[in-house]
Amino acid sequence: MTTSELIAALARECPNGVSFDPMAVRLLRQKIPVEDCQIEEMKIEMFQLENGLWFSREMILNDESQIAFEEQAMEWLLEYGCFSVEQLFRDFYGILKHISKPEYCMAFLRHLGFTVAEWGKGCYFCFQPPPNLNDCLAAISETIAGLIEEAGGMFTFHELKQTMPHLTVEALESIRVHFLQDVHAIEVGGVPCWCNTESIMLPEDFSEKLTAVVDTLVALEEKITAKKLEFALNLSYRTRLREKYALLDNTTFMSVCGKHYKGANYIFPNNANSRARANGKSASCKRVRSANTRFNMLGVPIGSKLVFTKDSHIICTVRNDSNQVEYGGKIWAISALAMHLLGGVVANGFALFSYDGETLLERRLRLERETEPEELKEAEMLSRTEEQQADGGIIGLDGRTLSTSTWQVFRYAGTNSRVAEWARRVANGESAESIARKNGVKATTVKQYISNRRCYLSICKRNGIVPEDGTNV
Repeated sequence: MTTSELIAALARECPNGVSFDPMAVRLLRQKIPVEDCQIEEMKIEMFQLENGLWFSREMILNDESQIAFEEQAMEWLLEYGCFSVEQLFRDFYGILKHISKPEYCMAFLRHLGFTVAEWGKGCYFCFQPPPNLNDCLAAISETIAGLIEEAGGMFTFHELKQTMPHLTVEALESIRVHFLQDVHAIEVGGVPCWCNTESIMLPEDFSEKLTAVVDTLVALEEKITAKKLEFALNLSYRTRLREKYALLDNTTFMSVCGKHYKGANYIFPNNANSRARANGKSASCKRVRSANTRFNMLGVPIGSKLVFTKDSHIICTVRNDSNQVEYGGKIWAISALAMHLLGGVVANGFALFSYDGETLLERRLRLERETEPEELKEAEMLSRTEEQQADGGIIGLDGRTLSTSTWQVFRYAGTNSRVAEWARRVANGESAESIARKNGVKATTVKQYISNRRCYLSICKRNGIVPEDGTNV
């Protein structure tokens, strides 16, 4: 019997799978005349599950169902470039035989010739390389960011799921956590939404009051928690602030507080990351995600022309500081436009459009290479004299001795020539937002560095220290 005939016979005689252990093979030969050399040939045409049993396609689906299964997988790949294995598994759960969990469905897809991989914890994706899976998911995150921005900073999760039916709720959440650091899941009027924290319209004096609350708690040596911040802010505003602004999730609330805190105490995760960078060290225990690519951080002004790398005749125009462009009389997120031009294949638009002869992704990498060494060099130079000055007992503005790390943070900003230039421009009437756009950083970053510089100069004056940049205090 040929290999195909043997597999067909196995499907008839052993529809629930077959074991090729020696004892099982002896029993199998009572039904099917199979030689030892043919077993390896059959294994090539079959696949094995965790229970040790081997299966052929016929044991999983009949011909009609298998065609529908493969057509759905190919349709999602052609339209989106990637999909959740769990979503396909759920759609065909009542038809698949012996496939009782997503891991088994992943093995079956591989047997059918699809590229499948596990990403994160318990998320399985089928994708069409190139690019690799990480790039596919990054491109999806850019598209989601564009959808949220186009919707004014908030997008209902129901609409998002309808827009991306090929992804499970778990997959979308994993993409949000890993790629969309400024997007948080909240409930507005009982409706689950994804919201960009930058779009939350907080009171104008929120930063001022929050900073006062945090600094007071620090002075009292109290631990900063969401519960304590909420209580203090509720008293300050005489309202249930988190309920009013839909900040019920603790992670979202603390993230927003971290973005609006203007003091010098590094107690929020984002501030801790900034301090690590200022010290010229990386947090080896946890990778810090980089911010989503934006036109303003690349120095690409609104109105610039971008050229599609796959066809130089296709040109779009930058329409905002984030990721929106105009093409064909319509406003697109740049990755959504790239996917449209590629016929639905998921892609990172920043890697497929060029400006001044280089792709936007190449431009970001170049700018990071050019700026990072300078910052690290300055931080390294400051750290060499840190111990010497800290041992002298630097007195802070509150009359207490500054910690080593706090003094270093102030001194880093106070001796940084770029921060000095920012402070001069602000003193001459230029806004921090304008400076941030031109330098590809956030306005809060500019304000924080200028504030730290002021603290450095004031502390130098209080302690009789001549500032390292020669400023007369």
